[in-house]
Amino acid sequence: MGTDSWKGHVNGILYGVQFDRTLDDTVVTRVADGVAAGLYPGGRAETREALDQALLYSGPLNDQAETHHSEDDIRAFLRRLTAVLAAPPAQS
Repeated sequence: MGTDSWKGHVNGILYGVQFDRTLDDTVVTRVADGVAAGLYPGGRAETREALDQALLYSGPLNDQAETHHSEDDIRAFLRRLTAVLAAPPAQS
């Protein structure tokens, strides 16, 4: 996955959380549910791949979709989101 591709995923997620005060577990769950519901481009696997690539990137992750969250907070949030997306979907 090229830089442009994963950045699009990350920017979409950051756009969706830009007004959240904190990037807590409630926000992680909301975004993971949104990925599962198709509110973000790509499915769980594609989003996880994009997040994995983003977390390997040494540059800033919010250089295009700026938020008030620190780089460390964003990276911690994306790591938690990746873990939730890696878990098997809940059975209904």
